Amino acid sequence: MTSTIPGIIAWPVITIMLIVLAARFRWCRANLYQTYLNNVMAWLLVAQLLRERKVEAVLSKSALMTVTTAQQLSCVAMILACGEFVGFTMLWNKISPEETLRSHRYYRLAAVALSVAFLGAGTRARVAGQTFEVSGGWDAVLALSLYLTMIVILVTRLLWMFGSELIRATERRESLLAAAGILAVVVTAAACMEALALAVSDQLGWTHTVEFRGRVHGSEFLWMAVIVYLFGAVPLVVRLHSFFGLDRISRTWKSLQPLRLSITAAVPESSFSIEHDHRRYQKTTLQLHQTVIEIRDAILQLRHYVRSTAPDQLARFLQENSVPADERDSATTAFELAHAAKAKTAGHRPETPDRALAVRSRSTNLYEEAVDLLTLAKWWTPALTATSQVIPDEPGAGTALPA
Repeated sequence: MTSTIPGIIAWPVITIMLIVLAARFRWCRANLYQTYLNNVMAWLLVAQLLRERKVEAVLSKSALMTVTTAQQLSCVAMILACGEFVGFTMLWNKISPEETLRSHRYYRLAAVALSVAFLGAGTRARVAGQTFEVSGGWDAVLALSLYLTMIVILVTRLLWMFGSELIRATERRESLLAAAGILAVVVTAAACMEALALAVSDQLGWTHTVEFRGRVHGSEFLWMAVIVYLFGAVPLVVRLHSFFGLDRISRTWKSLQPLRLSITAAVPESSFSIEHDHRRYQKTTLQLHQTVIEIRDAILQLRHYVRSTAPDQLARFLQENSVPADERDSATTAFELAHAAKAKTAGHRPETPDRALAVRSRSTNLYEEAVDLLTLAKWWTPALTATSQVIPDEPGAGTALPA
């Protein structure tokens, strides 16, 4: 039936849906998962457009189809959307893409057959220009049954999908997401079956719910579409987040740059060049890896220039910068390396390194390694500032790199 949501709300939402769908067809079509979801979103948009009063008026005035025909075709679009969604759930349940393509064709054929049968059952209501709620009759009940068949199949597969995720969940967050998915599917299923149950009840003369059903069914399509579009917008948000350099890799790379630039200036032989894709904000894993290697190599070379640091200087540095107790090791290492960098720049002779000096790490992957260096980078600039204030002739004074 015609949407009962005011145009001032519906059209901005539809416009956003159009933008999201266009963006997904442009940037999210790399695999079968994305293809199925794009198809679902496209059919849902068609379904909603065919239910909008202004669209129905344009179609009616142009003699392309009647308002009632547009309403029934919106239901057909929903059947086809559910058929595509089944393919998505098959992939999610670890069925191979090849097997999914072979098996899913039967669901598509079933969706087409159900659509044709649905339009056939809705002929009387369509000719009379009435919605199923108003026209009534067992043919309307049959039409609703055909319409809901693919939805019931989809709901069953979604329950299986979220149920499997709930069983496999190892973290509380995963369990909550799976449980929320099950709840959403159950609520959707209840809302859909309500339409058929009330239609049968009215036909038997037990109830009179035409007005209620007309009011409720006129809004549920849009909200169902919004939920799917919110899910479909997630990859776009992630992509946009990365494009502006707000992802974890880019933020970590940016935070390490003051340390990298300063320490490689003192140890230029640790710096090297790799050709990267030109991206203004987003940084790649390779760029972060390069930064980590350059910093680690510079630290190893600076160990030859480390001298004992006067305890009073170190204590003053820690006190002036209010270094927390759990970060004193990193701050001390930064202070010693800053002295070593100044010593190398000043042309001091290298000596056998103290094996005790190293940025100790138990990291098992690139990001953990970068996080270790971030704790050093946090105190690098204050350490440079502190070493630049050291008087070289002072007894026991360390060396420093000019800030």
